[in-house]
Amino acid sequence: METNLVTKEKFIAKVEELIAHGDGPFSIAVADIDNFENINKIYGYPIGDEVIKKLLSIFNQNLGTLDLITRHGDEINLLLVKKGAERSFMEMEEIRRYLSDNTFTLSDKSKSENVYITFSCGIACYPRDSKNAIELFRVADSAMFRAKKLGKNKVCLSEAESMVLKSSYFTKTQVDRLAELSKETEKTEAFLLREALDDLFKKYSR
Repeated sequence: METNLVTKEKFIAKVEELIAHGDGPFSIAVADIDNFENINKIYGYPIGDEVIKKLLSIFNQNLGTLDLITRHGDEINLLLVKKGAERSFMEMEEIRRYLSDNTFTLSDKSKSENVYITFSCGIACYPRDSKNAIELFRVADSAMFRAKKLGKNKVCLSEAESMVLKSSYFTKTQVDRLAELSKETEKTEAFLLREALDDLFKKYSR
């Protein structure tokens, strides 16, 4: 599987490159695993490491090929290229909901555990929030801490805005099968639906 995971240095260099070329919009998302210390205490550090790996895998499965991921500790930074505030909010909210709707069986060398994983996330967008890399990270951090204060398991933009996600209606069987496929592939339901729509457009394009 191809990975979007890079070092912090490469991540920052890409942000600065995009700013230097005025290549926006793009967003920085700061995601912090909720209650990670408790996860380590309850399940042990090896399972805690598996939690981080699982979350990185899920982010990787649901991001575009141009997007980048870097991590330090239990905090994960994401660079969402060519994506403004609304698009970035929707993508991170889809992943947050996917995690909220599932538990994950994670194993170390001695045991397996069913673990519930959530994260709090803040998003800052270039050029809307700042045209400076350091300030973009500061704004995204601030939004992430606001998500924590609001009760965790939330995605916050740099300013208090409400966004309504688009929804469609399907048969119960379709919804159930979509949920099963989502769990199997580690891709959000919305991501799978976008893939299906792309295939549909290709089929009927003249």
